[in-house]
Amino acid sequence: MTLARTVVALLAAGAVALFAVTRAWASASVRTPGLPTDEVSVSGIDAAPILAGLAVVIVAAALGVVAAGGWLRQVIGLLIAAVAGVAALRALTLNTGGTALGRALRDSPAYIGGINPPVDGATWPWVAAAAFAVAALLGVVVAARGRSWPRMSARYERATPSPAALVDDTDLWRAQDDGQDPTLADGSR
Repeated sequence: MTLARTVVALLAAGAVALFAVTRAWASASVRTPGLPTDEVSVSGIDAAPILAGLAVVIVAAALGVVAAGGWLRQVIGLLIAAVAGVAALRALTLNTGGTALGRALRDSPAYIGGINPPVDGATWPWVAAAAFAVAALLGVVVAARGRSWPRMSARYERATPSPAALVDDTDLWRAQDDGQDPTLADGSR
């Protein structure tokens, strides 16, 4: 993979993870006789706020891959792999029907206590985990191959001239005094 493709894929994985974390991960309908039905849902941010922060870290680190070079790029790749791996595990092991949904149920105006409505799960935790897993794999790619990719400004840097090519300013003035054009290679007039 090239630098550009890897960075675009990292940005996409981070964006998909962030989007998936903001969607409803679990929902329940609270039905109490004599009260209107209330739909309660819990997003990934409600259940584990750190997941949104880790998705933003992946996006920021993807931009850091572009700016860094050499060993720093490898460190950023390892950081991406570690952060994304932890986030993927957290997304898979999170109990969205637990305390976060319990708090949302207690905050519902239709909840009178003692009712345990059926919880509907969503596919968004799996989408978030998959996006984090892809980011972790891309982090490993950055760590393994990032050293060989060009740095951000390397293609625009000028090659340093050899010491033999360096000419003293006084030599240029002497050549002009002699009637020669010092900018021409053969020194003609």
